[in-house]
Amino acid sequence: MANINIFLVLTFGIYAGISKILFDNVYKTSNLVVDEEFHLPLGEKYCHFNFKHWDPKVTTLPGLYLVTSIILGPFGLCSIYWLRTISFIFSCMNFILLYMLFSSRVEGNWEKACSSLVLNLLPPLHFLSNIYYTDVVSLSSILLFIILNERRCHYYASIAGAISILCRQTNVIFVAIFGGEYVLRELYGFWSKKVKTNSDKPNHIMVKDIKLFITDLLTTPGRVLKKTTIDFWLNASCYIAVLIFFLVFCLLNGGIVVGDKNAHSVSINIPQIFYFSLFCLVFAWPYFLGEVFNFFKFARCNKLLIVGLIAIFGSIVHFNTIVHPYLLADNRHFIFYVWSRFYGKYWWFRYALIPIYIFSLYVIIKTLWNKNDFSFFFMFVVGVSALLISQSLLELRYFLVPYVIIRLKMKNLGKKRIHLCLEFFFYLVVNILTYNIFFKKTLYWSDIPYPQRIIW
Repeated sequence: MANINIFLVLTFGIYAGISKILFDNVYKTSNLVVDEEFHLPLGEKYCHFNFKHWDPKVTTLPGLYLVTSIILGPFGLCSIYWLRTISFIFSCMNFILLYMLFSSRVEGNWEKACSSLVLNLLPPLHFLSNIYYTDVVSLSSILLFIILNERRCHYYASIAGAISILCRQTNVIFVAIFGGEYVLRELYGFWSKKVKTNSDKPNHIMVKDIKLFITDLLTTPGRVLKKTTIDFWLNASCYIAVLIFFLVFCLLNGGIVVGDKNAHSVSINIPQIFYFSLFCLVFAWPYFLGEVFNFFKFARCNKLLIVGLIAIFGSIVHFNTIVHPYLLADNRHFIFYVWSRFYGKYWWFRYALIPIYIFSLYVIIKTLWNKNDFSFFFMFVVGVSALLISQSLLELRYFLVPYVIIRLKMKNLGKKRIHLCLEFFFYLVVNILTYNIFFKKTLYWSDIPYPQRIIW
């Protein structure tokens, strides 16, 4: 226990200390960053317990502002500095939550603490801990939800899931993924007559049983359902209730987005999966690098499949590439420069990346695939694909939660600590570069009197 405390306290102290210095410098550099012009006024109103005010440009539910009113409201700490502190506080909380998740996935106290430190330093995520956005609080609620779900505290998990949806509506996908995984695993247990007596160990769906299991469940559901227990239905109903309430909200609201609906309409944008795979490759390259030779071996043995994928991906890129107006209009984001200088400038560039997309998806699938536990792979692939494809705007923030979940699945350590070290130094360099750009580079918009800065 002493070793655990030493590693945890040391790494947490380093993270919190350096992050606080950066936080203060970001505040001194700019009192308003991009979309904070919508979030900060609402946060201040809610902090003063004025819940009637709303901005029609805000697309998310008021979870962030409600959290602000609970934490800062009683003390009257409603200035810009304190509103931004909400993100910093929850960033530190994410460190602890990640440590709890890695504790069941990684051996060694050093690896658990350092893995939590490194993942919390993920460059787009870390910068967001300095500004008043929904992302950090949203991630905290999702991490808490996953922890409670894995510990089979389903009632409390459903509450955390509902809170996560209040922070960002698309989090309903992750409630459906983990809630659906629980239901599938339990039904499989009843079907196979292998219900676990130890509630801490869930059932695992074997790939070899999938066809027969699904067939029986669809053709003779009564045979499976009559074996279920009251506890199962009570647990399942927690997740089902959250999903039903969300569906009712969507029907009453006329869609998933609260405000600015015209600019955030649902679309079919399959290349979002490609962009996400590239995001994973860029930020987890030490783990992807180890799969290069395996991929070449796979490609050599499956030449027709690779050729077919290239043709299919090429058609998708050609016919389904969507360029959202916001992507071309806002030069305060790094993705604007990536698109304008590469994707949009050279017609061949988006096609040249197809082999890299295939490789990245190969590694992601290999990371998630487990023939002895099919349920998570199925739920995650279906859920995240639906989440990404429905987004018309290319926004790196949409990739954060699914990336964190994939990263938690990576078998990264043991004797191969080099992966973690490379990841740490890479994140360190990228953070130094991006913070340096934020502090030193300024832009001027004709309709805004103060200078703008570039962020993720």
